[in-house]
Amino acid sequence: MRGLPVTYKTPLLVLALALAGAGSIRAQDAPPVQALLEPEYLLSVGEVVDAERWRNAEAVVGAAGETMVTDRSQTQFDLVHVPRVVEGRSLVTGDMVQLFRLERRIDDPVTGEPLGTLLLPTGVGRVESLDGETAGVRITDAFHAIVVGDLVRIVTEANAAPGAGFAGEAGGRVVAFQEEKAIHPPFDKVFLRPEVAGSTAPGQVVELYRPGPVRDGVQLPDLVLGRAMVVRGGGGIAAAVTYELERPDLAPGDRYRPVAADGD
Repeated sequence: MRGLPVTYKTPLLVLALALAGAGSIRAQDAPPVQALLEPEYLLSVGEVVDAERWRNAEAVVGAAGETMVTDRSQTQFDLVHVPRVVEGRSLVTGDMVQLFRLERRIDDPVTGEPLGTLLLPTGVGRVESLDGETAGVRITDAFHAIVVGDLVRIVTEANAAPGAGFAGEAGGRVVAFQEEKAIHPPFDKVFLRPEVAGSTAPGQVVELYRPGPVRDGVQLPDLVLGRAMVVRGGGGIAAAVTYELERPDLAPGDRYRPVAADGD
């Protein structure tokens, strides 16, 4: 299957356009972020994967672009060279590819159980030339610095789609963030582990919270941290994007629960 014939915009631009006519983020009863379910944005969202699956994946082998930074970093519109055969198929001009790296191991913050490895997208590009055993890929979106050695896969319906799942009543917990930082602003990407596998569906809104402490035998109210929208469901770990935060100190181990469709 050829890569998806989509025209890519930078994810931040997509969000800006989506929010421009939506007013304040906090004023919304429903997330004004339908654009987050489009391939243009989803290809910037990481996944928690089995690293063994990508042990022999093809990688960027060289670069030549406007910035001429070769083995260090690449930016939008630069040209990188990748093997002509990727995932067992010969690339053709017009194919879209995603560049990524296996960033770090993700463990459950409560149980310590290893959940997989973060697949971190670094960019996407389109094949514009073929030369012997390599293909020239023009970067159309760079999410991070793209370096020689970043892995490459063909963009397909499967990896550019939100996946499946069901909007169950069970919640779960936050296990990791795509970007490691102490303070998390709106539109951070977060990974969720549902108590019931597959019980999160793309487009589902969840409330992020921290269970209230017990004092003198009395359970105090939960501390509401904000809301997020699931953008990739299915499997054991779902991906979501925060869009309304009461507190910026959201952390692995915090909890989430579904929000009723009417926002109550």
